[in-house]
Amino acid sequence: MQPNYVISQSPTKTVLRNFEGVITTYPEPENYVGGRADDYINELFPGLIKTPSKTGITSLMNDEQFNLVPKSLQRHDRRQNFKQSPTYSSLKEKREKRDELKEKKFQAQLKKENESE
Repeated sequence: MQPNYVISQSPTKTVLRNFEGVITTYPEPENYVGGRADDYINELFPGLIKTPSKTGITSLMNDEQFNLVPKSLQRHDRRQNFKQSPTYSSLKEKREKRDELKEKKFQAQLKKENESE
């Protein structure tokens, strides 16, 4: 039995959950004809759909949020543990060090050119 990755659908978006539990949306095709169920639901349950929610799946459907990420996501824990390692360094730190070395080299070249003149 396979997991059900589709959580919800609207005329404009489909909400999916991946194997890690990350919930996100994908747009529906532009020529999709939707909205046929809303009138039926409003007829059965008048006043049920008043204002859209700004939380959960509805927030994805209404562009309030881009995705929902579970707090217990293992890759976040791995990232935090890795950052605590003494051998950890970020690309940003490496770029800063590279830029410092380039600047030192540039200054040394300027100094050498000025001395030779």
